[in-house]
Amino acid sequence: MAERGDAFYNPVTKTRVVFLTVPADNGGREMVIDWYVPPGEMLPAAKHYHGGPANAIVERFEILSGTTTCWVGADKRTVSAPGVIEIPFNVVHIHPRNVGSDMLHVRQSPWVAPEPNLVLLTRIERYFETLIALSQKGKVNRKGDFINPLQAALTIHETLLDPSFLPVIPQNVQKALFGSMARLARRLGYQACYRPEKEGQAPAFGEHRGTLKTS
Repeated sequence: MAERGDAFYNPVTKTRVVFLTVPADNGGREMVIDWYVPPGEMLPAAKHYHGGPANAIVERFEILSGTTTCWVGADKRTVSAPGVIEIPFNVVHIHPRNVGSDMLHVRQSPWVAPEPNLVLLTRIERYFETLIALSQKGKVNRKGDFINPLQAALTIHETLLDPSFLPVIPQNVQKALFGSMARLARRLGYQACYRPEKEGQAPAFGEHRGTLKTS
């Protein structure tokens, strides 16, 4: 598992990822990840939503430098630093893309629900680690999709599915489909999660002190 300050490099998108806070250190209260995204690239970009209580915020992106676009429901938001994009539960969204000419620095909190959830945040952490590890092996595309569908089904089933879902397809259908494909992947010898190669210990990052605008 990643430790606080671990940095990783995704050679597919030329993106640097730094784990500022990991759930094992705080009982599952939070995980905070810094993304350094070059122009034209993006965070993992599949449309999805997180099931949960209505009118509550589940995910937050702080834009610390650069300019991004991010879909939240039917709303395409363009935000320049300093700014914040908040994602409510049950709203389909796409993660930020760098639409500027400089490096985009995004601080992601993928679970800001009030109750700690160590199991859930650990699963999300393992997803990001696996995404980076398989990117380092050339097995993920620039949008953050696993190239092998069986690998995708197994990893998503083990790390993201429920409370995270794809849009349109009913949740019970997704659970059945991903579950059956995951079982086949295991029988064929696939593993759900991988550990990426570290870039090296990241320098200490101070808290961003600018005035943040919520979008």
